[in-house]
Amino acid sequence: MRVAVLNPMFGKDFTKSARWFARSRGRVQRHPDYLATGAAVLEAAGHEILFMDTQAMNMPTDVLIEQHLKAFKPDMCVYQATTPSIYSDIEAARACKEAVGGLHVMVGPHVSAEPESTLRAANGALDAVARHEFDYTIRDIADGVSMKDCLGLSYLDGETYIENENRPYIENLDELPFPAWHHLDMNNYWDGAKLFPFVTQITARGCRYRCSYCQIPQVMNGHSYRPHSVERVVDEMIHNQKVIPGLREIMFEDDTLTMRIARDRLIALCEEIIRRDVKLSWSANARVDLNDLETLRLMKRSGCRMLCVGFEFGDQKILNNVKKGTTVDQMYTFAENASKAKIRIHGCFMIGGPDETRETAEKTIKMSKELKIDTAQFTGVVAYPGTSYYDWAKNSGALIPKDWRDWVTDDYEQAATVDLPTLSREEIDELVDKGLKEFYLRPEQMMRMAKNISSWSDIKAKFHGLMSFAGYFAGNGRRNFVGFTGNN
Repeated sequence: MRVAVLNPMFGKDFTKSARWFARSRGRVQRHPDYLATGAAVLEAAGHEILFMDTQAMNMPTDVLIEQHLKAFKPDMCVYQATTPSIYSDIEAARACKEAVGGLHVMVGPHVSAEPESTLRAANGALDAVARHEFDYTIRDIADGVSMKDCLGLSYLDGETYIENENRPYIENLDELPFPAWHHLDMNNYWDGAKLFPFVTQITARGCRYRCSYCQIPQVMNGHSYRPHSVERVVDEMIHNQKVIPGLREIMFEDDTLTMRIARDRLIALCEEIIRRDVKLSWSANARVDLNDLETLRLMKRSGCRMLCVGFEFGDQKILNNVKKGTTVDQMYTFAENASKAKIRIHGCFMIGGPDETRETAEKTIKMSKELKIDTAQFTGVVAYPGTSYYDWAKNSGALIPKDWRDWVTDDYEQAATVDLPTLSREEIDELVDKGLKEFYLRPEQMMRMAKNISSWSDIKAKFHGLMSFAGYFAGNGRRNFVGFTGNN
């Protein structure tokens, strides 16, 4: 079968493959890693694929159809969708279906959380939705398995909604092929906090933690931790070096590479990278409960350059309310030890947890400036469907959006999704921008970022982020600040 695997464009520079679906302040563009694995599964099964991330290319759907899709003549199209872009994604599918016919299936966290509403809104533009882990679901459809017999599939039979049995999670991830990066241009992916060019890599699926706002474990991959073997992880690193010219960094995009139950695996992975003499920088998502200085130093020796760390809130009550499972004291200890290990830290901070007040939010901003970290991002907590935070916001009356498109502004920037009795949506927006300004407008912070530039590609990446970040503030009536860029 000929299968087109597509990430349709929503708005210019919108990010559909990050954890927050929006046009990021630093105009970051992230790789469609799960979609790339699904595409590779199809290709390994013998299907001819057209894999295009038209969002990263800022390519409108009509151009995709006329210049690529009609010539490819697919038998089946697979689309990645997000909450704010869902109506646009449906219309992209409708246009493609009218142009080339065939089967049309949608995947991703939004359609996994809202399969029936997606199919009814599509009104014939989609034949089915593949829920949760979709790798083998889309393969089975391409292989000819009927919709009624395909695990993990939802579809309409006339006006009747049919939801097939869930597909079991993949237990042995090593059986999956390497992502189909050879179909994409890595120059389309930017992140001012990463070395350029970089690529994301998933070393495990599932997360044992229960953070109320985190969508991927709750909607896509579950809470059962399923890792690749460390040998397979390093094999993929070496493979990526071969297929991506000039690759300088890998971002391990696991929910948390450093979780406590996987600490021995983390150590084994670092030792395997060193043993096989892989000359490649890497970064990863991390938690602040990684306080072992010796492990951090081993990570550094194996190539760890930067950790993206969910500090989130500077008030213990708010941390507890979102079930983060960490303490404020751990944050300071972690940042101190990471600094000693000479690992750069990108701090992630949020405003808008349950019972958040201006006072607790100000504590978060204050903490961001006290921690020994290199870059930072601030965001309002986003209530995505399928999460317990969304359920809390909806049931408590705090949820603002009345329509999926309302999850972002008219300019595709992130919009506040909650209006709390203790903190209004306007205050959340104001405090997010205040955090960014106060963190980056310090002379010592500007000097730290300038000292971290080590190559011409770094200069290009930082300049891209700086100009994009400046444009974000300049283009917003209430935000007229121009300053250094972060990674939000």
